[in-house]
Amino acid sequence: MGADPTTSVVNRYMQCWDVPNVFSLGASAFPHNISYNYSMTIGAATLFALEAIKSQYLKSAGPLVHT
Repeated sequence: MGADPTTSVVNRYMQCWDVPNVFSLGASAFPHNISYNYSMTIGAATLFALEAIKSQYLKSAGPLVHT
């Protein structure tokens, strides 16, 4: 997850840079496992992405972050 498509796979909304209709929700967006119990972080990131999908993406499908 990152702000630059050359150094990350998904943007801050867990939306794939190359295919804007693909969202990768869950722990797969993290490059490594945090020491322990990161369920709350994953849940918060997922809720953040879902809110953006509801409020922005469904109204106008496309990239949520423009480079």
